[in-house]
Amino acid sequence: MQKTTIALGTIQETLLITLWARAVEAQKADPILKDLKSIEIMEQIDYDFSKLETAKGSQTGVCLRGLELDRWVKAFLADHPDGLVVEIGSGLNTRFERVDNGRVRWFDLDMPDSMKVRSRFFEESDRRTFIAASVLDSGWVEAVKAINKSIFFVAEGVLMYFTEKQVKQLFALLVEHFPGCYFAFDSMSPFMIKNQRFHDSIKYFQAKFEWGIENISDIQTWDSRYQVLEVTPYRKLSSKYYWRIGLLNGIMFMFPPFSNMYRLCLTKLG
Repeated sequence: MQKTTIALGTIQETLLITLWARAVEAQKADPILKDLKSIEIMEQIDYDFSKLETAKGSQTGVCLRGLELDRWVKAFLADHPDGLVVEIGSGLNTRFERVDNGRVRWFDLDMPDSMKVRSRFFEESDRRTFIAASVLDSGWVEAVKAINKSIFFVAEGVLMYFTEKQVKQLFALLVEHFPGCYFAFDSMSPFMIKNQRFHDSIKYFQAKFEWGIENISDIQTWDSRYQVLEVTPYRKLSSKYYWRIGLLNGIMFMFPPFSNMYRLCLTKLG
């Protein structure tokens, strides 16, 4: 099989970490995510994934994160089966394949270089649309607003590469154009940002984490319309699989300051 050579920007290249993590997981006896599509894609890409083989914490963590975000999306679709989901920074994610209820309207939104790669492995349909743009550029907004349905935004592994100013810009854009929307994302503490050189996978990439927040509930002080509905710290991700990150890592995340290093957050805006 002739493999595909891809060209991605510094931050966009990190989508290969999550692809690798899901592909490795799918080959396990009891996978957190059974993502066979990721195996298929990874086998077709000309890239040295071997450097990630020691990143066992990231490999498990990415899949635990994906499982929790899938849970929130499924809960939204249970209440709004004909709703709209926008995946910000979709990369090569297969969330649509994992949660599709046969009725949801879906937008995959990512930078042009990422979307060019995505288009090689995924196809649009009457319920699924690709948008090649920066989420911070409001040019994509009208296409999504035209659908006029209850809406859920999800950003996995995205906001930590933004500055705080950019994160606030994104929140303001969403609440202005989509009042009442849900927004699920992951975030890090300043401690983790400061010590990112020890991160088991990002250390192999040029991309750098930028945004950290000590108390995720402080988002509510940015604007009275922002509501934090649910927060899941790393240590409280799926108890069935949590200890796959390793005994040392598992214990470490139970105590400060490590216990607050990473968490998932579900918000409602407006």
